[in-house]
Amino acid sequence: MHNLFVNLTALDWLNQNYWWPVILFVFSVAVIIKVLLNKAPKKSKVDTSKYLEEVVKNLGGIDNINQAALDGTRVKFQLKEIEVANLEAFKDMGATGVFISGKNVKMVLPFDAKDLVDKINLEIYGG
Repeated sequence: MHNLFVNLTALDWLNQNYWWPVILFVFSVAVIIKVLLNKAPKKSKVDTSKYLEEVVKNLGGIDNINQAALDGTRVKFQLKEIEVANLEAFKDMGATGVFISGKNVKMVLPFDAKDLVDKINLEIYGG
């Protein structure tokens, strides 16, 4: 009795079984769909004017803020006196990763903070 698999290489097997590209295609599409569905959701568009007063108050007032800036996904505030700021209040607002470095405070807010930063800088520098 002759064994059919004795001289069969992997390439010969793939050439004789035409269904493997279909399985590879379906698997690839499933992986791409899973990756697209697992993308991080965008931060919600929030009216930051309601947070403006609270943020400024928790940073010690507008006179205590030298500058506000975006640093990637973080918001960075340069303060005159770090001791005046109430950083625990930011955690209550939903901020994550509150870092203090010298007189700089960096944090990730649960909303897009570009408008907030622009309004704070407008108040600092006038306009």
